[in-house]
Amino acid sequence: MFKFLNSLPSKLTRITSGGKLIREIDGLRFIAILPVLVQHFTERFERNTSIDFIPLASDNFISFLAARGFLGVYIFFVISGFVLGLPFAAHKFQGKKEVKIGNYFLRRVTRLEPPYVIWMTLFFLLFVFHKHVPFLTYLPHYLANITYTHALIYNEWSPFNPPTWTLEIEIQFYLLAPFLAMLFFKIKEKYLRRIFNITIILLLVLCQQYFQFFKVPYNFTILGHLQYFLVGFLLADLYLNDWSEISPNTLFDFTGVLALCSLIYFWSWDYELFNRIMVLISLFVFFVSVFKGNYLNRFVVNRWIMAIGGMCYTIYLIHLPFAEFLILLTKKIQVSSYYAVNLFVQLGIFIPIILSISAVFYFYLEKPFMNKDWPKNFYLKLKSLF
Repeated sequence: MFKFLNSLPSKLTRITSGGKLIREIDGLRFIAILPVLVQHFTERFERNTSIDFIPLASDNFISFLAARGFLGVYIFFVISGFVLGLPFAAHKFQGKKEVKIGNYFLRRVTRLEPPYVIWMTLFFLLFVFHKHVPFLTYLPHYLANITYTHALIYNEWSPFNPPTWTLEIEIQFYLLAPFLAMLFFKIKEKYLRRIFNITIILLLVLCQQYFQFFKVPYNFTILGHLQYFLVGFLLADLYLNDWSEISPNTLFDFTGVLALCSLIYFWSWDYELFNRIMVLISLFVFFVSVFKGNYLNRFVVNRWIMAIGGMCYTIYLIHLPFAEFLILLTKKIQVSSYYAVNLFVQLGIFIPIILSISAVFYFYLEKPFMNKDWPKNFYLKLKSLF
């Protein structure tokens, strides 16, 4: 048993198309997915419990922190900007292999689409069966879901799996990323290039503020969130050109913690301009600190942290429906009348269960599609059978 557990992180390690795994990125994926899990389960716990809390949940600081789990989505957006921008930037700055646009889009489809379609199909069928609603009534919602257009068409979350609206924004960025990379990384002088990047980010935020793109329907599109991906572009630029000049230092551990506290403090649903700019600055500082801190870096490159972060796509796809189901079984559990105590008990049940379930499904329903040659191998296997 110990031998199996010891080998588990290596079994769960992601397969990358480029062959190079940036360990900090998987660690950051863990930091992104954990608050999302906490927020979504906390919301379901507060809605379903009948406990009279002391103090009230709405007055509890722990509830305030849990509600900030949405910040995990912004971290995911920055990661996507960094990861997708990196190969285009490497070609421009270091003469690495050019990214073929056809291969780029094919890779996105073969890597992300199969597990997404599998899970959305399953949740759609379960929704129809459990809610006793007409199949044909919700079929258009399902078709919109699997084509990443549900929020664009309906201006609301998916009825089967609400968090997937952020995946639709990710897809919109995937479509734009090659062309944005050509625009941002073709400027040879690095300081001019970075001034251009920062200027575009600030102009985006100002336009969003003026036109209120942070409201429905625009917040369901890339128009309300592009600045986070461009922070990832800026980080990719630094990573390829100036990373070696930034020496690892314990000071970055302090700046990383301060940046995280700043994120929690400044983010709110009020969308004030100053706060939104501070969130972007905090995200940038936090990413640099994770890479260059001593203790922060050791934490994120821990093999268990990396393994969990590496399977974040599966976790993200399945966690909310499972949370809805699990809370029905655990909502009557009560340990005193203190909100924090009961919440920690509930999370202590939910998080290990969802991580264990996700590991199994990740291994069998996601990891096989990380192999870029799986379509060819599948075709050859199918051909040999017939």
